[in-house]
Amino acid sequence: MKRKNKRFDIFHLLSILIIISIFTLSGAIFIVLLSFGMFGLSRILIYYGLAEFNYNKSMIDNLFYYGSYILFGYFTLVAIEFLLDRFKNRLNDNPYFKGMTFHLLTITVSTIMFYFTVHIYYSQIKIEFWIILVIITVLYICTEIFYPDSKNLNR
Repeated sequence: MKRKNKRFDIFHLLSILIIISIFTLSGAIFIVLLSFGMFGLSRILIYYGLAEFNYNKSMIDNLFYYGSYILFGYFTLVAIEFLLDRFKNRLNDNPYFKGMTFHLLTITVSTIMFYFTVHIYYSQIKIEFWIILVIITVLYICTEIFYPDSKNLNR
């Protein structure tokens, strides 16, 4: 099919719109599932008396307060994991960056950094350190199970 106008291509524009809509839809689904998961986790923690969530304003205020807690925590955990992976690649002869020691180091540093850089500033969220440690450990185990290193997938 020969096109007359080379600058404005409706098929190119349509394909870009389809790709953007797919990314937007998948991102929205991810955020909805994440919010249901966090809501369920908070209900479990409240039911067993392991946490208190005292910030209760309007829906938008709650969304910003708890959403920023989740967002800052997520970026902190991703940054720590990225840095430790870089250290592991640069210092591959170091025994601390091999095997189970590396995983324990990652979980410990992630929990301590999350607790002292994010959690301590949110006074309305009361969760003890060991509960945060268990939650971060479970999340780290899930990332190791479902998202292994790409090097191992190519073998």
